Amino acid sequence: MNGKVKKDFLWGTASAAYQCEGGWNEGGKGESNWDQFCHGPKNVKGFTGDVAADFYHRYKEDIRLLKEGGHSTLRFSIAWTRILPDQSGQVNPEGVAFYKDVLKECRENGITPNVTLLHYDIPAWLEDLGGYANPIFPDEFAKYCKVVFEQFGNEIPLYVTINESTHNAYCSYLTGNYPPNIHNVQTLVQVCYNLVVANAKAIREFRKLNLTSQVGIVHTTNTVQILKDTPEYRVAQRRGDLFKNKWVTDPAILGKFPDDLFPLLEESGIDLSFVKEEDLEIIKHNTIDFLGQNCYTRALVKPYESGETNYYPNNVGAGVKTIEGYTVKGWFQTDVDPNTPKNAWSREIYPKTVYDMLMGIKKDYGDIPVYITENGHALYEQPDANGEVNDDERIEFLKSYLEWLIKAENEGCNVKGYYAWSTTDCYSWINGYEKRYGLIYVDYANGLKRIPKKSYHWYREFIREHTED
Repeated sequence: MNGKVKKDFLWGTASAAYQCEGGWNEGGKGESNWDQFCHGPKNVKGFTGDVAADFYHRYKEDIRLLKEGGHSTLRFSIAWTRILPDQSGQVNPEGVAFYKDVLKECRENGITPNVTLLHYDIPAWLEDLGGYANPIFPDEFAKYCKVVFEQFGNEIPLYVTINESTHNAYCSYLTGNYPPNIHNVQTLVQVCYNLVVANAKAIREFRKLNLTSQVGIVHTTNTVQILKDTPEYRVAQRRGDLFKNKWVTDPAILGKFPDDLFPLLEESGIDLSFVKEEDLEIIKHNTIDFLGQNCYTRALVKPYESGETNYYPNNVGAGVKTIEGYTVKGWFQTDVDPNTPKNAWSREIYPKTVYDMLMGIKKDYGDIPVYITENGHALYEQPDANGEVNDDERIEFLKSYLEWLIKAENEGCNVKGYYAWSTTDCYSWINGYEKRYGLIYVDYANGLKRIPKKSYHWYREFIREHTED
């Protein structure tokens, strides 16, 4: 496949505060739910983000490397607890100053910031009150977002409210491997609802300021596909799409939940008494300007056979045969294509999913601008005898996905940018540090030295060759 994207297409990489910043208790920062979890007894693996890649102290070096790598944008997140360290609502000037410095460094290096306000880390005090499940969550989130919008205004051209509502909710309240480490389907549904309301209330605050910036949400898309075209499989496909995608994207873009979602939930025994008409009105009138899509793989589903509702990730890696997937009782469960490759964490590698996803958005939602806000390939890796990291497998992964992305863009999909996950190697949540995604290697044993990988150099050339003059 050949082709180029438009000259103003944004090329970059992505990161997240808890995964890369470090400085967990510096600069007036308060305690987050992830600080609390990592320092507590439930963190059986012992990995923490206390230092991570130390972006907090090394952001100038990292942003310089982005410029040298031909990047035009950086996606990063703001830590809620750096801005509002405690329940008092008092703004932390040191936290604001840190992100002002990061934004200044981006400007001086020609890097467009794309900034997420919630990337899994919420204040510990709010977690102690029930976190996402507490009905106060949307209002507390909106208060925090209001402060960020007022403090940074148009310095940030692209704001993202929430990263990956689905993955965050399912890991935290279904698998229970992320804090608060709960498995409760009723609570999960209320959390999902609260996240949708929180997004809308944050956008309402954004609109009050009449900024020239844009606001969006980042969703982890899984194009839902089936291996058999039968009525039963098509029903499973629709239900899989509701579970994986539509409860986030329909309210965010169309301003309403899918018509068939609430009846299905009630049929499954979910109490929806928490749904409020005033919330639905706020959702209706506060929709996004753009959609961020984190694209790793497709979701392959089949009709439900057996088992309780659950999500099964592989957080161990190589040597474990757990197939990443879902069971949603009465709705669907994960299917497996034996003919496609899988990575070391048993995730299917299916590059065409990015094309299918973009074409599906065009069909369902028209011309809404889309950014591929994450796309990446995890590897176990270390420098060779020459001190180089030759990650050819990652290059092949990125190249194959990008070819399908460019094809979609050339066929009229309104895709505006691409972010490889991730900028540097970082804390990969409960997977720790062995699971590496970065285009820049971080040598954790030798002072966090940065080593641009082969993929970093390849990406620079790919950008140059595939962008219109």
